[in-house]
Amino acid sequence: MAKRLFFGIGLDEHSQAHIDAWLQAQIRARKAPTRRQNWHLTLAFLGQVEAPQEAELVTFARQLQVPAFSLNFAHTGYWAGNGIFYLRPEPVPLALRGLAEPLRALGAKLGLHCDRQPFAPHITLFRGHKGEPEVHAPVAPFTLQVKAFHLYHSYRCAAQGLIYRPLQSFHLPAGD
Repeated sequence: MAKRLFFGIGLDEHSQAHIDAWLQAQIRARKAPTRRQNWHLTLAFLGQVEAPQEAELVTFARQLQVPAFSLNFAHTGYWAGNGIFYLRPEPVPLALRGLAEPLRALGAKLGLHCDRQPFAPHITLFRGHKGEPEVHAPVAPFTLQVKAFHLYHSYRCAAQGLIYRPLQSFHLPAGD
């Protein structure tokens, strides 16, 4: 049976708490933010994946040799078309692109979802929000240490709604 999968970078508890406190204190929105447990940075969305393709994705991801890196967050953005309000890392490190681009290329090669848009790393905080949320104060800058990435299964649960569950984790070698 096919599973809806994506590669992504999870957030540690400290980063989640930092973002959550800022959202509660400094953001006025018409709807609730995305679930804190689901905050992540997507590297490659894959869509519906069959078991043989999943095995190939895992084998490939285990062979990637991108060193650990840091992501600095202090900037927000808003895409009006889909109502996504997000945090974005700046600058975008080469290591992040070096991780995302091969994973996206493999997904396309396997005939999975192919993003038509260039890679735009971000953490989605609101989805389907009509009009940009009101920001009373910018987020205090924070740094996320990226030492691993994950293959996530995205599914809906009647009790909890949308869930992103890591199926596999891939640790990055220490940086220079």
